[in-house]
Amino acid sequence: MHFIITVDTEADDQWRENRGITCRNIEYLPRFQELCERYGFIPTYFTTYEIAADPDAVKTLKPWQDNGRAEIGAHLHPWTTPPLASEKKSEHCFPSELADEVLKNKLINLTEIIEKNFGRRPTSYRAGRWGFDGRQAGLLSELGYLADSSITPKINWSKESGRSERVGGPDFRLAPLGPHRLASGLLEVPMTILFTGLIKKEKSAWSKKFLALPGGWPKKIINRLFFRQKWLRIFANSTLRDWEQIYRSAILNGLPALVFMIHSSELMPGGSPYARDEKAVEHVYGQLEQIFGLYKKYGLKGSGLSDFARNYKN
Repeated sequence: MHFIITVDTEADDQWRENRGITCRNIEYLPRFQELCERYGFIPTYFTTYEIAADPDAVKTLKPWQDNGRAEIGAHLHPWTTPPLASEKKSEHCFPSELADEVLKNKLINLTEIIEKNFGRRPTSYRAGRWGFDGRQAGLLSELGYLADSSITPKINWSKESGRSERVGGPDFRLAPLGPHRLASGLLEVPMTILFTGLIKKEKSAWSKKFLALPGGWPKKIINRLFFRQKWLRIFANSTLRDWEQIYRSAILNGLPALVFMIHSSELMPGGSPYARDEKAVEHVYGQLEQIFGLYKKYGLKGSGLSDFARNYKN
């Protein structure tokens, strides 16, 4: 089994709209990179336009790429990626809400600035706010991308606000759990989100019925009693048991890879809602040590997303 570490590498505290763009969190990444290297894992840094345009950020990230210790991918935040003329700065819209031509131009501009400043064309991608759709898959294939990791199985983003018109994000509740080819030929490697409770089999009739339910308290109660849906990402109440349960569920469901994610801003005190202070950041690092140590013990192989895609056989 492969272990794919992904980092949404972006400006500070992108949960707040209308804030200025600062990239201080990149200064905190060397500690994270050193931890990955200590365990023999290769992170994929999904990089936004503002990070790729920042000389200090490039100076930090590029040597890791050049030495084969990390991969630089692309991460589309519509509100920071030109052209910006049609965007309201107060709206953090989903990429899937963009008009065709605007989406195309943003993806081209993002790809080109990464290639220009990192000296290598990106071949892996994640949509901002998980706002992925078939148009992006087609454009990414045209631009030479190999893999995407934007799909969040079991999650429905359609009720989340994006544009003021409230189109909302995509509905991934019934999306495949494991790697699969999209119509464009792009390899989709979904975010790892698994059932870890009494019911773990993803293709069971009970699982399908549960996923089809609308959101609300009844679904939350059923989840807590029987399914215990978990993301492979760190929250304030995360424990070693979570990482063990996710691994066991992945084995049961025949997954060839686990995909972990974190935001670069979670590694800086005050950089995100998930890491408001030094204590919260130390909790993150304590959990990272547990995850990396456990999966190293179980023999998981570290891989950048593009390398995984190059070697993946259906």
